[in-house]
Amino acid sequence: MKVRFTILAAAAAVAVAATPPAWAQGFQVGSATNVSISGLLAVGLKNSEVSNTARPGISSETRLDDNTSRVIISSTSKITEGWNVIFRIESRFQADVRPIDPAIPGTTIYSGNITGWADGDTWGGVSSPYGSLVFGKNTIFYTDTIDVAYLGLPASPGEGYRIWDDNGLGTFNMLDQVTPLSKAGVGAGSSFTLGNTRSRNVVRFNSVKFSGVDFSLAWSPNPDGDELHYVAPAADGSTPGYARGYTSGGMFYGSVRYNNGPLAASLSYLDKRVQGGTYNPAVAAGPADVQAVRLGVAYTLPFKMKVGVVYDRTSIDNAVYSTPTSAVASDSAKRDVFLIPVSYSFKDHAFYVTYGWAGNTSSHAKTGGSQLNIGYDYALTKRAFVGLYYTLLKNDANGHYTPFLAGYSLGPTANSVAGENWHQIGLNLNYWF
Repeated sequence: MKVRFTILAAAAAVAVAATPPAWAQGFQVGSATNVSISGLLAVGLKNSEVSNTARPGISSETRLDDNTSRVIISSTSKITEGWNVIFRIESRFQADVRPIDPAIPGTTIYSGNITGWADGDTWGGVSSPYGSLVFGKNTIFYTDTIDVAYLGLPASPGEGYRIWDDNGLGTFNMLDQVTPLSKAGVGAGSSFTLGNTRSRNVVRFNSVKFSGVDFSLAWSPNPDGDELHYVAPAADGSTPGYARGYTSGGMFYGSVRYNNGPLAASLSYLDKRVQGGTYNPAVAAGPADVQAVRLGVAYTLPFKMKVGVVYDRTSIDNAVYSTPTSAVASDSAKRDVFLIPVSYSFKDHAFYVTYGWAGNTSSHAKTGGSQLNIGYDYALTKRAFVGLYYTLLKNDANGHYTPFLAGYSLGPTANSVAGENWHQIGLNLNYWF
């Protein structure tokens, strides 16, 4: 399990229904057009350690790490009363390294290759009195239930730390990972529901709020963005064919959210079909299609304590071997995850405790995991926060959950080892500008 963090870009806040963001600073560029610049500077000084492992190499590390910093340029241009042309360009940057520094040690994959201009949620469209319709790259599903209400956005029932530690978020580590199983029924790697980037080729509608309820619908012919990836079989049979054509893929997403007084709730659904040519028929019986449901509810008590619960059930097709002698993986990797976030705030202070646990993958013994987060932050201003954040991630003997953006381990062994534990403490700063 890696604690030498790769500086991959990650999505963070849920895509908002209107532009500019609630905290943005805008200026006029014409009689009917407004452009705004906003963003996030997020850095942390972290000490991390893996344990319960036989891997070679070092087991702990102290380093400065970027927590998905970004710059956002957005605009509205009035068409007529209540109707606007809108766009958003979100670019990612790393506050800790240069673009020419390796993102993955020992490779020629540089930080500048995996983040940069327009790498975040980037889209254009039209807003109306009924909602907004946008086309482009969009954060879909995997940040659902993350709460950034402190920035003026609608409340959500999940984690809501004002100091992000992206490696330690239970949403990314528990809710958005599934452990595929090897022939022996042991966890083999960790699969993210939709990877760790934005979904591409997305058409999305975000409604306005009706009596505390708003909803979102999205569709993409290929959220992975690898157009023309399909590999046709060779005439002589030397190249294998695939059971699904290139045009058979696609993704559908729907979510509904409720906010009224102290109550916040949300329900999300995802159905993704991988396009042909993106799986190896010698390993899997078919593509790794994904079906997922996420439900959350939270209540804020009068003395500013918020208690929530989030449930996620995700299934990835063709990710489990049905028997130890099976030639290819043909069964679905299914698991249930619960996350219980509790927070309490007074004046400029806020305290957080979140506990999450993942059940066994497809009922195979000891393939789950758990995570505990404890945090404190202090508001320097209304949009700048500093604080401490502790994470303890524990795997069952055959489990394979990993910290987000940690696909490569300490030392020379790539990927995590089943049953590894991981903990981290970070001093983090977030400034939304």
